[in-house]
Amino acid sequence: MMIPSTHLSVETTINIYPPESDSIRLSPEILSFLKQNGLDAHELLKLPAVRPRVVDDTRPLRDYFVSSSHNTYLLAWQVLGRASAECYTHVLSKNARCVEIDVWWSSKGPIVTHGHTLSRSAIGEAIYDKDWPVVVSLECHVPIAHQDELVDIMKGAWGNKLVQEPLEGVRGDTISPRDLKGKILLMVEYYPDCDDVSELQYETDPVLKTFDHAHAKITDSLADLGFYTRSMKPVKHWLTEGNPPHPPNIMININESSILAMLPHSLSELIEHSRQHIRRIYPRGVRLSSSNLDPMKQWRNGSQLVCINWQNFDCGMQLNEAMFAGTAGWVERPSRLIGVSECKVKLTCNVIGISSLPRPKEHKEFTPYVHAELFNSWKNQNWQSEHFKCKDVPEDGADVMWNGHFEWEFEEDDLTFIRLRILHHGTLSKDEQMLVFCARLYDLEQGWRFIHLLSMDGRRTGATLLVRFTISGIWGTISSMHSKA
Repeated sequence: MMIPSTHLSVETTINIYPPESDSIRLSPEILSFLKQNGLDAHELLKLPAVRPRVVDDTRPLRDYFVSSSHNTYLLAWQVLGRASAECYTHVLSKNARCVEIDVWWSSKGPIVTHGHTLSRSAIGEAIYDKDWPVVVSLECHVPIAHQDELVDIMKGAWGNKLVQEPLEGVRGDTISPRDLKGKILLMVEYYPDCDDVSELQYETDPVLKTFDHAHAKITDSLADLGFYTRSMKPVKHWLTEGNPPHPPNIMININESSILAMLPHSLSELIEHSRQHIRRIYPRGVRLSSSNLDPMKQWRNGSQLVCINWQNFDCGMQLNEAMFAGTAGWVERPSRLIGVSECKVKLTCNVIGISSLPRPKEHKEFTPYVHAELFNSWKNQNWQSEHFKCKDVPEDGADVMWNGHFEWEFEEDDLTFIRLRILHHGTLSKDEQMLVFCARLYDLEQGWRFIHLLSMDGRRTGATLLVRFTISGIWGTISSMHSKA
């Protein structure tokens, strides 16, 4: 099996704030179009396509979605992929606020997969006093006899940034991100007493099934570090039957397959459960190439920590970036998680043209087009522009004018997203993706805008797509979508 090159991009981020306009080249056709419509290109380039969001930091932790990374230490595939401490620095710098470490024991002490990440303190060095809190999901494979040593190492590496005991005067069920600014919350696995295991029909990790369950326990010193984030893999019928007493602040840690099997017949129960407890969803184990789950299905059922493989800038990662664009990695969950509404929305989009479209490798000629997608709980929708043949493309890229237009009508939904991709027509294989833009509809600015497109590995490019968005309600009012250019 060939190991792919590093997937982790240098600048994986939605560009809320446009680059300096002087660094952007616009095509003569675009400049002519703007002049005919009385628009100033220089001023238009300064306007963001996505509105920065203000997030309240005083709500209980369960009331937020948190930008979460899965297998954070990996550079590429889950199988045969290389690990690096620099991955933590990267994802935290891009405002991921939940990262994962798998800790094992060796003759040299605890290690995180292939690297001594704890000793290098990559996580602690990336967090500052005013930052929103970081949740570290700990998968501990260290024997009980050495866990006290692991605790000492984490305390030494992270110092007072690590929450080591309950905060004075703050109740666990009401603690907020503001209470925890600049802090690290360790997500520690909780196990019921051995006497209760058979009664609870406990579902353990397949690896642990080969051992006596007592070996899965953790020391008191490690358990104490997880006071606000006690993680537990659910017992059978965890959603429909009453659970036995657990320590405070219990979190449900469950894989995507288990949750998807409960949809749609238990959607309302999942949403109601999330109003009292935090859930962490991690990808199923067969995603060996680090492909991503659909985060929208998990956000809509109320799950707060939906873990994404940041090594792969696929649709799941693009949606995650759009959800947290312009934030510190924490976003208030909408009160309505599914699209039940008496208000319909009409989105109108004019797609004019693109400047500086990079020529795909090994293609002297190519035929690009725009593919637009709406992700909505009521109905997904698609639109595709005409194809445009490009040849003899200069080094600074191709210029294409589509002058396309589409309208979508749908039910109002706080978790609606739009994605625009530039693809080119393939001859023998499927069409190849070239560039992408993804945004939450709630954050989308209306009016004429230049969209600064990303490459398919999440890097910024010099390509800009001129569009105009108009959002209106067919009946009712849409107070959150009223801005105009």
